[in-house]
Amino acid sequence: MGSSLGFLLSLFFSIQVMAYVGDLTTIQQIYSVLDTMAVTAGHLISLEGGISKEIQNYVEEKANACILPLGKDYVEVGGVYEFLIYRKYEPIIISRDVMVLEVTRSVMIGYID
Repeated sequence: MGSSLGFLLSLFFSIQVMAYVGDLTTIQQIYSVLDTMAVTAGHLISLEGGISKEIQNYVEEKANACILPLGKDYVEVGGVYEFLIYRKYEPIIISRDVMVLEVTRSVMIGYID
């Protein structure tokens, strides 16, 4: 009887740990995708001088995320342009609320030829 109860309790805790690890793994995967997309978007922003509709569509299509400018929408050549890429995630066990995972990057306009 005691071993059956112990097994049930350990099963309950192991399911929670598996859900927690699943959340952490998914968050890390989303962050990696956002980081990679920030590098690609930074390259495109440097060439175009700002966030265009094509860049917004590219980020939304490839990373299922949104991109926003921080500060001024247009910066002159040689200026630093800051932007934010974010994505919402609904965790299994970490939180009851929807989490917003975001990556903030900056790029110099016109630096890449």
